[in-house]
Amino acid sequence: MELSGNHSMRRVGSATDVEFAEIEVFAPTVEASWAALQRRYASKITDAEIDHLFACFILGLTSPAYAEGEPALHFDVCRALVSAKLPPDRTEAALHAVPEPTQPWVASACDLIEKQGGKIGLSLRGKTRNFDDFLTAEANDAAHQGASAITREEQHDQTRRGAGKD
Repeated sequence: MELSGNHSMRRVGSATDVEFAEIEVFAPTVEASWAALQRRYASKITDAEIDHLFACFILGLTSPAYAEGEPALHFDVCRALVSAKLPPDRTEAALHAVPEPTQPWVASACDLIEKQGGKIGLSLRGKTRNFDDFLTAEANDAAHQGASAITREEQHDQTRRGAGKD
């Protein structure tokens, strides 16, 4: 499985600075899946194989929300989530290369783990009811917080100007 395909990349800042507000939805699951993979496979397969299994899980996890959209955005989200646990070189390897299996079951495990990620992704999508509504609510909340901060700053400035007249 190669996630990169022929996708062009949409960068926000540098490659390591890509951030998406919606990643917060996936963060607890990413942490738990990484810990589970480490616990279960650390002494049985190579780091490259574990990294690739993690990337497969992330692809499945994010597919319910992104598979129908722009492939480059989906890939960027996968990269951002994988890079939350792996350094840049291992992130790129996990996303672009399939390591030679050291155990016969590893190849089939990739598909199973990706499917499990998809099931969890569907569950997360159901919990947020409509992912687009979730993102809109997050954006509205951020805009409201920004507007509130500006209002507080303006009030503070007016108070200081009023106090300086005495």
